[in-house]
Amino acid sequence: MHPQKISPQGLNLIKKFEGLHRVQDDGMISSYRCPANRWTIGFGSCKGVRSGMKITVKEAEDLLIKDIEDHGKAVKRHVNVPLTQFQYDALTSFVFNLGEGAFKSSTLLKKLNKGLYDEVPEQLNRWNKARVDGKLVPLNGLTRRRAAEGALFSSDAGLPSDEGGSEMPQKVSAAAPKSLAKSKTMAGAGIAGAATAMNEISGQLQGLLPYADSLKVLFLVCAIGGIALAAYARFKDNKEGIH
Repeated sequence: MHPQKISPQGLNLIKKFEGLHRVQDDGMISSYRCPANRWTIGFGSCKGVRSGMKITVKEAEDLLIKDIEDHGKAVKRHVNVPLTQFQYDALTSFVFNLGEGAFKSSTLLKKLNKGLYDEVPEQLNRWNKARVDGKLVPLNGLTRRRAAEGALFSSDAGLPSDEGGSEMPQKVSAAAPKSLAKSKTMAGAGIAGAATAMNEISGQLQGLLPYADSLKVLFLVCAIGGIALAAYARFKDNKEGIH
């Protein structure tokens, strides 16, 4: 029902996006913190990695193959529907980057196990964020990787070569953005803008309406209130990561 191992296409995808980082002049490879602040070495290996760790290129490649085998087993454990070779490759790359725990509880897996293959690429694209300096932000490398995995998942012939090579975070999150229509900032700004416009209209009608001065005061109060609401809402939106 599932392929037994990753194909050369799938292996190349992982190697390109993970990249081989921190190669020193003596040919040794040192550990480093990825953008998600996890100790990483070689081609994105994290298990047992610590500060100051060094390995050879051959050891990095061996670690990669072992990591891929482990993550391929995770795909087989949790996917209950048949997979083509490239679907298996794409999901193995995804789990390699994401981790088994998040994969097994993901909406992506639930949809896939219902046979909704066509929805998998869209679900992959949701996982393009990682915590950087405590904030959940989209990363260009993750966005490109998710797109490549989605294209491979849907492909019958594999993918063209891609530059890849950026340091991949090893802890990724999915977060659906809130629409601007629900943003308190936009609502407050709308109130302030409407009140200001009404104030200008009131000024133009001053000669016709005996109570124009009173209306202007009222509209001015509304405008100030709207601006205050917008400022407060913007403060809350920034705390929640809404832009």
